Parts: sequence; C-alpha cells; structure tokens
Amino acid sequence: MKDDIKESVLNSLDGRNVELYPYLPYLLKDLWELGTSAERVLNLLKRQKREFNPSKVKVLDLGCGKGAVSITLAKTFGFSVVGIDAVPEFVQFAREKAKDWQVAEKCRFEVNDIREYVNKSDTFDIIILGSIGQVFGNIQQTLKILSKCLTADGFIILDDGYIPDGSSYFHNNYLPEAQFDQQIRRSGFRIADFIQYDVDDIQRGNEYNYSKIKQRAQELISMYPGLRYIFDDYLKTQRHENEVLENHIQCMLMLIEKNKEHEKN
Repeated sequence: MKDDIKESVLNSLDGRNVELYPYLPYLLKDLWELGTSAERVLNLLKRQKREFNPSKVKVLDLGCGKGAVSITLAKTFGFSVVGIDAVPEFVQFAREKAKDWQVAEKCRFEVNDIREYVNKSDTFDIIILGSIGQVFGNIQQTLKILSKCLTADGFIILDDGYIPDGSSYFHNNYLPEAQFDQQIRRSGFRIADFIQYDVDDIQRGNEYNYSKIKQRAQELISMYPGLRYIFDDYLKTQRHENEVLENHIQCMLMLIEKNKEHEKN
C-alpha cells in the first residue's frame, strides 16, 4: 500500500507514525465503531420527514472501517450499502459481520482508496462521511468532490466539528464556527438537520475506546519492546485528541443536502 494512503488512514484514526500502520488492526481489535456512532446515524435518519424506499436507496460509506454504520443501516432500513476502506482487515471484518447480521446481500465492502473511488463511482442517495478527517481537503473541497457522487435529492451524513465562535483556540484540523458554516454554503450545500454531541457522551465514549486501545498497546509493547515508542506515541496522541474533542470542539452529526436556492443562482 502506498505511503500516502497509509498516512491518510493514520490521520483519520489519530495516528502519526507510518510504522504504526501494520498494528492498527490489533490496536483497534476490540472496537467495532471506529468513530461515528451507528445509533446516532439511525436517530438522525429516523426523524426525517422524507419517505425512503428501501429497495431503491443506495448508500456509500466512505472510510467505513469495520462496517458498523453500513451494516446497521442495511439491517434497520434495508438499504443497499457500499462500504469503502483502505484497511483489508477492517473490510474482511465488515464482510463477516454482515453475514452474522444476515445482510450480506445488502452490503458490499471493498478495499480501496476513497479518494480514487469517488472519481469513478456511481451516484448515491446517501453518502456517509464519519469522523475521518480532512481526507478530501477542507469542508468546502470535500463537499464539492462528493457532490459528483450524490443524486439530485440525496444528502450527506457528516460527522465533524468546529471551534465555537468566541473561542481563541486554534487547531489545524478544525475551522472556527463561522468559517465552517461559510464553507458549507459556498459549496452549494446547507445543514438540513443535526445532532450536537453532549460532552458527557463524548467523554464516556473516549474513555471506553482509550481503555481498549491502551490494553492492546500494552500487549504489543510486551511482544515488541523495541517498538514501544510507536505505541506510547499513539496513546499520547489519543489522549490529546480526546482532550481536544472534550474541551475545545463542538462535535456534530449533520445531514447536509444541496441548497436548491444556491443552484438557482
């Protein structure tokens, strides 16, 4: 696998050292959801007034990880889902999980670079972009790229966050609130609905995930003591990212659709 793909995957999972890449499946072995909560996605979709025809709805899950969101959507709504991820072990896990949930005929999981896949894919009714960072660039660049893969009445489920207005905090991966909103509008989209994450929920999720990752990291340190610095650095990065999300970022799950007024203009 190309180093730039490895770096992209690592960035989406809060890693920094390319040497860590082969150990990601083991570090994340105990976690099915690798970012976005499938339950939150369900809650957001269930409260929409639009009618879904399950037999016709096509979903694209970019950076699908182990398939938690994809499989849950296929099971709950009967949607046909295509999940793309660059990590073969994650994709294989998702395929097996789809069989366990009896939705294998509704799910297709593929090992691919999502940056390349979107340039040749069909159009989809729903695109999931769940907590994978700036793989396609900033939010404006991301939405412009994904608009080519979206049906006219389709929408994007985006799990992301921004720095609230009035905060002096700075982070390379997060925009101030006003800029975040502005970039969405400039891309020809609008936020139609959203769920704001509660800080207590974020903390509980972070604590659970970190405990599982730390346990696996300690096992790897025992097996490969010479690589301790890699695993210690990953744990440090995880702690830092958790602190950022809990104290400085407003995290949101958004339903983003094309702005009809923008298209008229």
